[in-house]
This record gives sequence, C-alpha cells and structure tokens, in this order.
Amino acid sequence: GIAAGADPGTMADERAVTFDVAYRVRVLDAEKYAKTQELAETARDFCDKVARLSDTVATVVDAVDRQAALTEREKLRAVGKRNQAAAESERRRRDSAVKSAAARERRRELERLQVEYESLLRVKAEQEALIARMSGGA
Repeated sequence: GIAAGADPGTMADERAVTFDVAYRVRVLDAEKYAKTQELAETARDFCDKVARLSDTVATVVDAVDRQAALTEREKLRAVGKRNQAAAESERRRRDSAVKSAAARERRRELERLQVEYESLLRVKAEQEALIARMSGGA
C-alpha cells in the first residue's frame, strides 16, 4: 500500500511507495534512495576516472609508439652504417691487395731491369775493351 507520513521509510514492506520530506513519491525508502544516489555518484566518479585513465593510457601508448618508431629508424640507420663500415673495410682490403700486387709486379720489373742494366754494362765494358784492343793493337 501507500504510506504517507512525516517519517519516510517506516514501512516494513520494501516495495512500498513512500514520500520524502519534500513529499515527493519514492519507491525506495529515503535511506536506500540516498545510498542509491551515493552509489550512482560513486559510479559516475569511477567512470570519470576510467575515462581519464583511458586518455592517459592512450597518451602513453602514443608516446611509446613514437619512441618505438624512432628507435626502429635509428636501428635501421645503425645497421646501414655498420654495412657501410663493413663495405668500406672490404673495399680497403681489396685496394690494399691490388696495391700490394702492383708493388710486387713493379719490384719484379725493377729486378728485371736491374739485371738487364748490369748485362748491358757488361756488354758495354766488353765492347769498349774490344774497341781498345782493336785500336791499340792495330
């Protein structure tokens, strides 16, 4: 039934319609209504906090994604530099081998020319000796 009176919530039946102090109709007694309002406010606060947390998480995830992209770019740049360094090292090794081979070839050529020069000096000396014999003995 419907209960009316100055003291809301005195009904033993929990489904009874009551009136609050401002004489508004209430299905719940005043204490349960107040607890429901408090729970609703707590739920709103919780939802607000969850929304702020979600925004914060989104901000952090965005920052981490940006840092990951930067890290990936730097990693690729480092790999590129390492490959360049390895290629430069290989190029220098090949250049050194080419230069060493050229130096060996020039040393061999020098030795061959020195042997030829010494041979020509002997031939010259022999010819000068022959000419001296022929001019002195004639």
